[in-house]
Amino acid sequence: MALFRPSENTEPAAGDSTPATPSDPAKPAKKQVPTPSRKAAEEARRQRLHPTLTKKEAKAQERGARSAQRDEQFRKTESQPGKVLIRDFIDSRKGISSFAMPILMGSLLISLLATSLGTVVVALTSYLTWFIMLLIAFDVFMMWRAYKKLHAERLPNEPLKGLLAYGLNRAINLRRLRAPAPRVKPGDTI
Repeated sequence: MALFRPSENTEPAAGDSTPATPSDPAKPAKKQVPTPSRKAAEEARRQRLHPTLTKKEAKAQERGARSAQRDEQFRKTESQPGKVLIRDFIDSRKGISSFAMPILMGSLLISLLATSLGTVVVALTSYLTWFIMLLIAFDVFMMWRAYKKLHAERLPNEPLKGLLAYGLNRAINLRRLRAPAPRVKPGDTI
């Protein structure tokens, strides 16, 4: 008697060429493995939450955590309004300080090669190096003076502490080596 469920007649009809499936979809399928004991289930859960790692895996996981923490700290310090403004200000400037490192390395190379040519040439190259350093110092002085005016206009309540060293470090680096990467192009207004 099948009032509320399908008939349990599993015989195929006379004209039916496909055999009927013996499994009943209303019944749950049989389990393939026995239910684990409570102790085994708790151990598996603990293993999922706190896996036992090899030394190599533990070191890799610690290294990844330190890297993520370092990146988060870097993002936090670099998102301060004063640093964002000075970064954009320096990246939009065109000046000799952005070419400081290649110029100084070139003058150092010239002075090393000039040592075999005589003392006069060595003296001239050292004067050239000092002149380049004075130009860079003047450029940084003018940059800082202009930045202080901009900072007073846009961020009057933010302190200037630490921004001169940060700006100097950013200004003497090559543009493509600056971190975080520049957002503005040279000559853009900010």
